[in-house]
Amino acid sequence: MRVEFHLARRYLVGVGRRTHVATVTLISFIGLTLGVLALIVVLALLEGFQSGIRSELVARTAHARIEPREGRRLADPAELASLLQAKLPDAEIVQTVRGTCLVESGGDAVPASLVGRSDVSEAAIDRILAVRLAVASGDDVEVISARLRLTPMGPLPVRARVHLNAVQAPEPGRESGSLIVPLATAQRILWGGDVVEAITLRDPADPWRLGRRVRDLLVKTRPDVRVAGLEELHRPLLLALTLERVMIFAAVGLMLVVAALNLLCNVAMLAAEKRRDLAVLAGLGLAPARLRRLFLVMGTCIGAAAATVGTVIGATLAVGLDRTGALPLPRGVFVVSAVPFSVSPVTVAVVIAFALGLSVLVSWLPARAVARREPAEGLRYE
Repeated sequence: MRVEFHLARRYLVGVGRRTHVATVTLISFIGLTLGVLALIVVLALLEGFQSGIRSELVARTAHARIEPREGRRLADPAELASLLQAKLPDAEIVQTVRGTCLVESGGDAVPASLVGRSDVSEAAIDRILAVRLAVASGDDVEVISARLRLTPMGPLPVRARVHLNAVQAPEPGRESGSLIVPLATAQRILWGGDVVEAITLRDPADPWRLGRRVRDLLVKTRPDVRVAGLEELHRPLLLALTLERVMIFAAVGLMLVVAALNLLCNVAMLAAEKRRDLAVLAGLGLAPARLRRLFLVMGTCIGAAAATVGTVIGATLAVGLDRTGALPLPRGVFVVSAVPFSVSPVTVAVVIAFALGLSVLVSWLPARAVARREPAEGLRYE
């Protein structure tokens, strides 16, 4: 490869004597650099927002959920909770029930989710339901269940008055309001007995693998239950984030494709400019494969230089914008106060590989044409 690198260096360094070739080469370099820079910054912006969403999921939702395979009643929940606590001492284990009910206040009644949790001692309402009912901490609401009880006046829905002690943020991804009450209260309203529908687990030290660990633990001892991890619990949201990443990469990556086409023109122009030299080299015995490799090296060198410069500038710009908070966001609308940026090494590697792959691909066509050209053809009109 020493001959190919030597010739590529001479051709690329010596383009300054040919203004048109030098201009096209500079345009190709700038185009690839800007494409890589834009892709790095946009993906860092996307990763910043998506990292915040994933952090919210880890901080405020269950990391694993155990449900019955059939029906809604979980068999032997106390025994199952004891087994999990013994095998997973670092995990937070909560028994839950959930159902739909009407929540009434001041003559207004709206449908909401009633959630009973074993780790809750006081009732709380989320902001969505609090706004709809115009209630706050310290108010009382009436909960009307779909379960009926027999009274002297006939079957009537079960009603219970609940005192609100807190207003909290809604669960990520939920648009309907929720009322969180102690487990015993929810059991009395929804079931009228000691029924547990699911057991949720949290392990902040290892949230994304907790579902797999619980599944391996119960696969033989409790075949009557189904275990869902963090990915299964939020599959639609995580798939949407992945699709968003792919579509943004494809859209912004078109800039790199356009710049690569410009590089194709540059390599083809350089091949036409060096037609006589290439014919002489072929006549002296330089194999066609080595001529093809020469132009592949030139295209790859331009692409590698542009990818390196674009990556350095883009990563530096993204890190600087993130640390300085130069792009503020409206308060109360977003969780963060400024636009977040997060430069992922995997993303940087993918962008560099994409830029280098395009450079090699567009350099292949003129390199192949040069390798198939007869030496006499290059000297015919010289």
